[in-house]
Amino acid sequence: MDGFSYLNIFSTKGVEYLIVIGFFIVVIPFWRLLKETEMPRLSLSAVRLPRGVYFDATHTWAYLETAGKIRVGIDDFLTALTGPVTLKLNIHRGETIKRGEHIATLMGDEKSLKIYSPVSGTLKSINKSALKIFSKRTNNEFTENWLFDMEPKRWDIEKSMLIMGEKAQDWIRQEHARLRDVLAFAELKYNLNDQPVLLQEGGEIVDQVLGSMSPEIWEEFQSEFIDAVKS
Repeated sequence: MDGFSYLNIFSTKGVEYLIVIGFFIVVIPFWRLLKETEMPRLSLSAVRLPRGVYFDATHTWAYLETAGKIRVGIDDFLTALTGPVTLKLNIHRGETIKRGEHIATLMGDEKSLKIYSPVSGTLKSINKSALKIFSKRTNNEFTENWLFDMEPKRWDIEKSMLIMGEKAQDWIRQEHARLRDVLAFAELKYNLNDQPVLLQEGGEIVDQVLGSMSPEIWEEFQSEFIDAVKS
């Protein structure tokens, strides 16, 4: 039996298992990071309008959970326009909110946009993680990007004022056209010849187009695009 050596195959397999485990330990967090930090795109095909979600004309949404609570968030369209911003809630847990009330503010460098509630109700909880990384989580499951949930007060009435299903598809196409008109007006009013409002081919609006624009343009967008359809 000279020259014979015993090799424990289980020990070698153990090393392989450790390598595989180590690989997933590194890859999974990296994959999650990519998933969370991908920004939304403004193209019609990229703006998500999932079934069961009700959209408000001011670009917030409401989703009725099985427990009877309403989740509220901001849609892909508006998030794709602003790019990364700070989100500040103007309301607190336990407060009663009315539809159309100013509930949050998107804040950039000396720039801001008011966000309005799509429904009426009492605020129950706040998604603090969404506040910290707002506009970086939009590649996750759509309704995971909620800002707060609430107990609705007039849901049976107010849901008829919101947009969903095929109507949402038509609405978002109209919003693209309306946005072009608002930006074209702002281009003339504020001389935006050096701003990348449109791509050279296809006339698509550039993602995060508001990000590089002045506070005056944000004010124009607030009054002519968001407030103009507020009900």
